[in-house]
Amino acid sequence: MKNKSLIPEGFKDHVDFNTNVEHEYKNKMIDIFISNGFDLVKTPLLEFYKANSSNCFFIQSKKQDHKLFVRDDITPQIIRIASSRFNNKIRPIKLCYYGEVIRKKGTMLRPERQFLQVGSEIIGSDSILADIEIINLAYKSLKEIGIKNITLELTSKVFLDEIFSRIKDINLLKKLKIFIQQKDKKNSLKLIKNKNYKLYLDSLFSFAGNFSDLEKKINQLSLSSRSKQELKNIKKIVNKINFKKNDQILLDFTEFNKKNYHDGMKFTFFAKNVRGEIASGGRYKIKNKLKQESAIGFTCFMDTVLRASSFQNSSKKILIPFDINESIKNNLIKKNYIVFSFFGDISDINKFAKKYFCTHIYDNNRIKKI
Repeated sequence: MKNKSLIPEGFKDHVDFNTNVEHEYKNKMIDIFISNGFDLVKTPLLEFYKANSSNCFFIQSKKQDHKLFVRDDITPQIIRIASSRFNNKIRPIKLCYYGEVIRKKGTMLRPERQFLQVGSEIIGSDSILADIEIINLAYKSLKEIGIKNITLELTSKVFLDEIFSRIKDINLLKKLKIFIQQKDKKNSLKLIKNKNYKLYLDSLFSFAGNFSDLEKKINQLSLSSRSKQELKNIKKIVNKINFKKNDQILLDFTEFNKKNYHDGMKFTFFAKNVRGEIASGGRYKIKNKLKQESAIGFTCFMDTVLRASSFQNSSKKILIPFDINESIKNNLIKKNYIVFSFFGDISDINKFAKKYFCTHIYDNNRIKKI
């Protein structure tokens, strides 16, 4: 019989130092966003139910009441704000956010069902410069919190849409998408009857890899005007991102996102030997009555970020007498010490310092390392 007092699978109490670290990283990232002109917004945990909210927890209510659910993603909330409260605000709008999200089911790569999202969005601009700013902002913020060996994977829905849009058989299209997701080139090509599209799909499979190695080969592709423009956009992004040593950009034109709000460029950040993506984002459309506008944004998944960061815990925790002079205490805080007041007899301060996991003590007007 299961113990009902235990926490449900996919949830946990955060009781270690990583909780402090996550808080610090979140603040650093938000500070970077704000300093780059992004306004911070906070959204509610609960929203009215919509048909596309599949991986969420519902709130039980009376039949006559609107169905509610706990948010499983914050980007749709930003879309709601942009198309309602900020409907008449001058474009582009630059917004950033943070908050916990809860999902009904975990995945193989992310079994956690509750985690912190931190992200930013540019709404109302279809300029490639907005894509460059968002991707650069994501990269800069990840480097700032100690992520090394970053891989940026770039793709776009535009390339596969050239094939998908021409297949009228729904069952065949479903099979094709499954094979492509599985990277099954052989069976994918078997389903395509048109020789030109078969050759095109074969090229998309063949040209996955490092951008610098593929640029010449990509130029040989027979592309539509829309795909050619998207390829130019990808080149601009690659040329404008100043990646540091040991970081790389990969292309995968056969990668596509299941989330229905991404409609073009899609990007994902990974870190070497770390399970799951550390951040992802892309282009999407916002529909508001008869008006439609383009947006670009990204989200960092802080559970993965904590696993990926190379920063070591360098905090200094110092045990101090409770009645220490306030100016001394403030001085210690300025020197980046975490001050922990001791309530016992001052003669026992050495004895208790290690029990409280302190690195230093303040004794006889001196800082002493343990």
